[in-house]
Amino acid sequence: MAEPITIGIAIITGLVGAYKAYTEYKAAVVKAQAEQKVAPAKTEEAAKGEQVAQVVKAAVQQHGNDKDRNAIAQFEDEPDDYREALERKLLRLAETNPAFAQQLQTVAQQANIQTGGVQGSVNVSGEGKVDQATGVNTGTMTYQARSDDKDA
Repeated sequence: MAEPITIGIAIITGLVGAYKAYTEYKAAVVKAQAEQKVAPAKTEEAAKGEQVAQVVKAAVQQHGNDKDRNAIAQFEDEPDDYREALERKLLRLAETNPAFAQQLQTVAQQANIQTGGVQGSVNVSGEGKVDQATGVNTGTMTYQARSDDKDA
């Protein structure tokens, strides 16, 4: 049986931070239009946030309940006040639903959300054993090493 996917708070925080940048950009555009001014240019962070927003909203719609969907709406209206609430909701959904966790992990990778994780390459020498392998992960990977050596 495959191990459940775990997603760290750093990924959730990064996703919500990008989403917040997008909500702030949208608010600035609305304000500029109301004042008949030129809308601000979309920053790279706001563009990432737009991508995140689309996936998070669709995933919460599919995997969440009415309270989770309400947290999204509240966050979009007042991101500073509801940021932590949304982070808690997303973390809870990710912990209880592997498909949701995978969607968040994928969008974080696609949007290149900085999560403070280890990046680089791994070189393995000597003997190794892989019990299960499915697909290729070019993003964040977590390994748990153990020794099958009875003398170790």
